[in-house]
Parts: sequence; structure tokens; C-alpha cells
Amino acid sequence: MASLYNFSQAISKLNKEKKFAETLKYFKDGKNEFTPEQIGLNKYIAYEMISALIETNHYDVIFNFIEQHKVVLEPKNFSYLLKKFKDKPSVNWTVVNKFCDLVSVDSLDTECRTIEVERKGEKKPMELASSKEDWFAFKTKALFETQHYQECFDLSKVALESFEKFHYSNDVWFARRIALSKKHLGNSADALNELLLILRRKKEWFIQNEVAQIYKENGDNEKAFKFAISAINNFGDLEYKVGLLVLIAELLALKDEKELSFKHYSLSKLLRIQEEWNVPNSVSSALGQFPFEQITIEKLPDLKRELKKYWSSFNPQQTTPKQNTTQRQTGKIDRILHNDEKGADGFIKFDGNKSIYFRVNATDEIIKKIAVGLDVEFKILRATDYKKEKAVQLKTK
Repeated sequence: MASLYNFSQAISKLNKEKKFAETLKYFKDGKNEFTPEQIGLNKYIAYEMISALIETNHYDVIFNFIEQHKVVLEPKNFSYLLKKFKDKPSVNWTVVNKFCDLVSVDSLDTECRTIEVERKGEKKPMELASSKEDWFAFKTKALFETQHYQECFDLSKVALESFEKFHYSNDVWFARRIALSKKHLGNSADALNELLLILRRKKEWFIQNEVAQIYKENGDNEKAFKFAISAINNFGDLEYKVGLLVLIAELLALKDEKELSFKHYSLSKLLRIQEEWNVPNSVSSALGQFPFEQITIEKLPDLKRELKKYWSSFNPQQTTPKQNTTQRQTGKIDRILHNDEKGADGFIKFDGNKSIYFRVNATDEIIKKIAVGLDVEFKILRATDYKKEKAVQLKTK
């Protein structure tokens, strides 16, 4: 009879070799040598088995395994398993939602561990989120993706109130989920205002896309088009913007620009075909309404080049700093909103009682001196589109 130790070591070895299917077979063949309680109390076997079940997409079996063997997941190791779901090509958020409920959030660790990472040839310390912050990040995302919008709204607000410091811009993502939950709960006006505020700190294409969607739903097609074009021109793989391409196609159709609309629908379809993704019936149906000859997959590179040129035509002409900024100003840092591994932002008081927003990157020379009360010199970058004016080129006096 094999010992429980040898049994656990063999399972661990198979997992390290990424032979997850073999792990499951080995466990099935040997589990009867031990009682369910013996297996459940051995945290090494329990965690290795749950890992193998996640890796092989045996999601339903995870919960059966935990129940059958009376596995009690240790809070301090919970994040390790939770993050394995995120590594999957396609995350099953229903399972993640249920998995989060296996532990009490109040039992999770709030300690932040620091690791060393290499950036541009230099090793630098990086602080990781606590298990508790990870739990809130996964749980709120799972609630949103499974359309539990009221619960997502409520829990995201709790998350924002639970931490003094956030990691990986989690405060931005919690705020975004609050805004989008409001939209789905019928309050699109508040959702729009909050997303516009988030864009001031996190200029991501998918947030611009969400703003464009709300403007379109509100009948403001001009602003919707402006934000949609900003999103398509923004950093991000084109393959993941297939839904955005449909939005642009719809807006072009409303402007009676039929050929351009057709080409955007076509690009969305061809990118899906290239990635071996399903083409929604709505896209195929829309393409069938046009009198133009269908564009084949062989023409995809040409179509991409043509439309990229069209999108870039909306980019504003670059202006020099002297044209877009004022003379240097002096002021005092009055409030700091965030100060983390991404940089710092807040507000400067100047010229009597005026207040202006600032943001500095983690690589800026001034970052180590940022503190309330610091006297600074700066220039004012004038407002453009959805961006309000802000302080730039900060230096100490």
C-alpha cells in the first residue's frame, strides 16, 4: 500500500510536468487506498487536484471533489487557486463566482507581499495585492460577467471602501464596474459621467467604447462616433475590437455612409473568421442588407490597411507644447488621490484658490518627493475633447 506522502508527491510531480490529465487518472486509480477524510485533510493533494481540475476544465467536478472529501480551503492559499482561473484562455465566470463563495472574505489576508521584478534590465521591488483585494477583484468581475448587476454594484462599493491603497489599478476597475452596473440598472446618465471621469485616469479603448455605446443609446451619434474612433485608434489588438467595429459600422449607417459601414461590418466578420470565432447572425444579416460584393478573407490585409488609414484621418494634428500649454505656474500640492506603482495623481492649489488636476508617472523624477504641501512649478495642458485641463511638467520650486 502506497503512503499518503508518496501519493501526494506523485500527483505534485505530474502537475509540475503539466500532465494534468494523467494526474486525474492517477488519483482515480489510487484514491481508494485512502479514506476521503485523509485526502481532504492533506492540503497538498487537495490543492494539486483542484489545480488539475481547473487546468482540464472539469469545473463541476471541483465542487464535487471539495464536498466529497470535506476539503477546507485555507484563506492564505486561496488566491493561488483563484488566479488559475484567470490564466485560462476563456474564463468561466459562473464557476469563479461560485468558487469565491468557498471562503469568507473577512477571513482573507490583507498583507501585501513584495516580489522582485526585472524592468528594462533593472530589478525593482513590486508589491502584490493582498488575498482580500484579489478576492474582491475576481468576485466583482464574476458578478458583472454573470449579469448580477445589483450585487456587483454593492460589492464594488464595499471594495472601494475597504482599502487605503490599491494594486493593478483595481480602484479604477471597481469604479468602472459601479458605472457599468448603473447603466445596466437603468441609470445611464450617472454611468456616463463616471466613465468620463475614469477616462481621465485610465485612457483604455474599451472604456472609450463603453462611453460611445451610451452616447449612441442616448441618440448623440456625433459624440458616439468621436469616442468610437478614439477607441479604434487607441492601443489594443484589433482582433479584440470586433464589437467596436460593429458599433462604428452602425454609426456610419446612420450617417448614410453605406460603403464605409459595409467595410466595417466586413472587417469584423473577417477578423472573427481569421481567429476561428463564431460570426454573430446579426453581423451576417447586416452584411446581407448591402448591395456590395462580399469581401473574401484573402482581402483582409488590404481592408485593414484601408480602414486604418481612414481611422487615422481623424487623429488631431500634433501641436507643440508651446502651442498647447501656458507659461509656467507655481502652486502647492493640496490633495493626493493615488500614489502607487503606477505613479501619483491629485490636485494642486494655485493662483489664489484655483485647483487643477495633476498626474505624474512612476518614472518621473519628482515622484519620490510627491507629498501634500509640496511647492511645485508646472504648466497647464489645455482641455481637449473629453479631457479637462491638467497640470503637466511638474518640478519642485
